[in-house]
This record gives sequence, structure tokens and C-alpha cells, in this order.
Amino acid sequence: DGWIQVLVPGRPTGATAWIEDEGLTVAEVTLRIQVDLAARTLTLADGGTEVLTTSVAVGAPDTPTPTGRFSVTDKLDTQDPSSPYGRYAIGLSGRSEVLTEFAGGDGQIGIHGTNDPASIGHDVSHGCIRVPNEVMEELNRLLPLGTPVVVS
Repeated sequence: DGWIQVLVPGRPTGATAWIEDEGLTVAEVTLRIQVDLAARTLTLADGGTEVLTTSVAVGAPDTPTPTGRFSVTDKLDTQDPSSPYGRYAIGLSGRSEVLTEFAGGDGQIGIHGTNDPASIGHDVSHGCIRVPNEVMEELNRLLPLGTPVVVS
């Protein structure tokens, strides 16, 4: 009836709002990301077809990766493959449940590469999802803003 419900990036994580649909362009995104914290895996699917699955690092016990339904809100090219985030990082609509500030930001979680490939498969991050740099390059190339991400 002229309104669309959207996920709101920020706190509280998972909040939604209604916006008028007048003047909006709505596009279907067939890509989806599922992160399984217990298995420490990330799966990218297009429709019902699995595109890739990879091992990931997730939040440490004191800074766990929050669970829920999120969306891709930002895409960052650090220009430095040796940075702690690798060359690429993708910001998500969710925020840490324990960190209200991190590196000058508001505790936003994301998916990013790493300069510590040995961390993949472990619970060592501040809540973000770390993937191998070569996988992050592919995700950066494939994922549009708004891509749904479910972390469970």
C-alpha cells in the first residue's frame, strides 16, 4: 500500500522501518549469504544454487559474532592487501552486542579478508567474519548492496 519495510543499519540490530515506495527502484537480489557460526562456514548461494562455501573466522568468546538477519550496507577497498581487513571489506547492517565502538566506528560488523590466514577456522575476531583474501575478492565482485546475510 505504498510502503516498503526495510532493515535499518545500526542499533538495535535487526530493527526495521517503513519507507514510502514513491520514487524507489526495487530490484530483486538473488544472492544470499548464510554464515554458520558453529561450523565456521560461509555459503554464498544464487537462488537455490550454491556458488561457494568457505571456512571463516568468527568472533572470540568475549566478542561474539551477532546472529540474525542482516544486509550488505557498505563495500570498502582498503587498497592494501596486507591490512588486517585484507584488500576488501563488506559492512553489514548489524552491530556488535558487546562493542559499542571499534576503531572509531560504532561496532559495525562485517565480512572481510585478513592478513592472518591462520586465523581462518577459529573464533578470534572482534565479531566480524573473516574469510580468505581470494574469497573476499570474489565476494566483493559479486555482492551488490542489499544482499541478505543470515548469521546463525
